[in-house]
Amino acid sequence: MSLQELRARIEEISIEIELQKKLLKKLEHDKRVFQRQLNAVQDPVARLPLEISSEIFLQSLDPFPQPGAHRTPMLLLNICNAWTNIALSTPSLWAAIDVVFPRARRFEELLEIWLRRARNHPLSVSLSGDFDGHGAFAVFRIVWRHGHQMKHLEIWQCDDNDDFDDDNELVNLFGGTIPRPLPQLETLTIRGSRRGFDGPQILELLHLVPNLLECNFHNVQPVYNVKAKPEKLVLPKLRRLMFGPHTDYGHPDSDDDVLECLSLPGLQVLLVPLHYVGGGELLSFLERSSPPLQELVVGQGSELTGSNGLHDYFRLVPILTCFEVWRPDFALITELFAALDSSSTLPNLHILTIRNLSESDSAIPDSSWKTLLRALYARRPQFQTLRIEMEGDPPPVDIIAAMRELVDGGMQIHIGTEWDNFIVT
Repeated sequence: MSLQELRARIEEISIEIELQKKLLKKLEHDKRVFQRQLNAVQDPVARLPLEISSEIFLQSLDPFPQPGAHRTPMLLLNICNAWTNIALSTPSLWAAIDVVFPRARRFEELLEIWLRRARNHPLSVSLSGDFDGHGAFAVFRIVWRHGHQMKHLEIWQCDDNDDFDDDNELVNLFGGTIPRPLPQLETLTIRGSRRGFDGPQILELLHLVPNLLECNFHNVQPVYNVKAKPEKLVLPKLRRLMFGPHTDYGHPDSDDDVLECLSLPGLQVLLVPLHYVGGGELLSFLERSSPPLQELVVGQGSELTGSNGLHDYFRLVPILTCFEVWRPDFALITELFAALDSSSTLPNLHILTIRNLSESDSAIPDSSWKTLLRALYARRPQFQTLRIEMEGDPPPVDIIAAMRELVDGGMQIHIGTEWDNFIVT
């Protein structure tokens, strides 16, 4: 073949290859179409009423689903036409989203589509990662534009970059945008990592949530520039305020300065570290709020001893059912056991938990053990659970024997280390 013929033949083959590629692409498309039709014919979900099929799809969701073609709810769009129609007809499938920064470019377009599919359904949004990265401002602006729909909001500033050394730069909860009111917000969670927080910005956010029911601060420290003023921010509907995780293994771990700026007349659960708020400030909070508190967890129990006695606190929370105290000192333990010996003190108490009682403070005298035992007998059957985590020697033998009788009667008692129980072997 001549040079010209070779070139012509190569050109013919190239054209044929392109034609075959187009044909293959069309065949692959046709296969997907017919596969979706086959899936729809075979799928029992497609034959269910929309209310039932929607509920099935909802059960596959995480509380805060991340966007992705291989994650629900976006995955549901790639199965068959019937599933696509169900997913797009179920606004609640798109009512929650977990946005992790940094995001890819043009992510805000996906976010707009996602939230538009939720229609008017209440929204649950989690924002986490580095808020200073690319695209954060645009995402925050979209989120705040939907603030009137927000029901649950979680903000978690976490810097995974080990090279980040500007620890003095404060977390910007609003991502540089101007926040809008959140009239439907019921749950607010703020998590921290290594960077500090601006107290006035936290209070500004709380001003925007008049109907808040639950507020959680996890590792939010340090908090700067909090200045208590005579006029307090009143959140009448707030039921739960927690400065730390509410678990058996977690303890209040956040700065609690903002408590001095609040009045919470409806509060039922309070977890407070007493890091910067002392016993006197806690007492002032209880006096001005007069909350129907049912559960109180105190992170630094030694702060409760001093000029104020336990009676001053307990008289302000008469319907308390659960009291938990971390790191108490010997004086507090003695006063607490004596207070419980009176039936008029916390008459509704069901659960008492004492954690991290050091060995130096765990040498509880026999007289105090007897006082506690007498209180437990007097409070039956209403009192349910006693847990004292302590180092050092166990209670006297006769006290252990008497407490085992209470356990046989249905009371739960743990006295010992976190894992070892002197009462139940």
